[in-house]
Amino acid sequence: MKYKYLLFDLDGTLLHFDPNEFIRSYLGAASKYFIDLIPDPQKFISELLKSTDVMEKGDDPTTTTLEEFERDFCPKFEADCNVIRQRFFDFYQTDFKVIEPLITKMDGAVELLNMIKENHPETKIVLATNPVFPFISIERRMEWGGISQDYFDLITHAENSTYCKGNKKYWDEINEKIGGTPEESIVIGNDGYRDMSAKLYGFDTFLVEENLENVELMTTEIQPDYRGTLADLYDLLK
Repeated sequence: MKYKYLLFDLDGTLLHFDPNEFIRSYLGAASKYFIDLIPDPQKFISELLKSTDVMEKGDDPTTTTLEEFERDFCPKFEADCNVIRQRFFDFYQTDFKVIEPLITKMDGAVELLNMIKENHPETKIVLATNPVFPFISIERRMEWGGISQDYFDLITHAENSTYCKGNKKYWDEINEKIGGTPEESIVIGNDGYRDMSAKLYGFDTFLVEENLENVELMTTEIQPDYRGTLADLYDLLK
């Protein structure tokens, strides 16, 4: 195989996932869980979305994406930021389970990862999911989607990442951690912008077509090198 580093998205790539239904269910459940701290659910939802946008656009090298979110979100409410942070983590341990029925296993995902580990044990595999959630949220979605953490040399999340997808520095940070280069790597995902824009920074890309997102933002400059199903990716990498 020509690639030494495989950078996989999670949601919609290695597990089935409806982003619109996820957002509706997530925001509804989270706003209820915070009702004693933040009594106005509409304000909670509105400010959470605004702060998430700030987090995604963040470019501060001194903060994690979680800290970027909290720096914008917490001052909007009277509760202490440590209390807000703990409430989010408690939510992911409990009522976040409302998301479980929305996540199903992706045909061929485990077989693909097993093949890579067996045929190319020297290859490093990264779970390059957009780091807008803390690890516990990603861990639970992986569990529900039947994807073991053991496959991955690195999992990006809001506590260990400084930048989000769409920022070249997100990919640079991954390369620094795993010792990789764009020329030796391929980015695999279903998002026509967040994943395929890695092509601007020298990566080959594979667009997984089963749960497409943001394909309307996929300009000429970020057309994928490859596209298809996980079965097609299996054939490419075997």
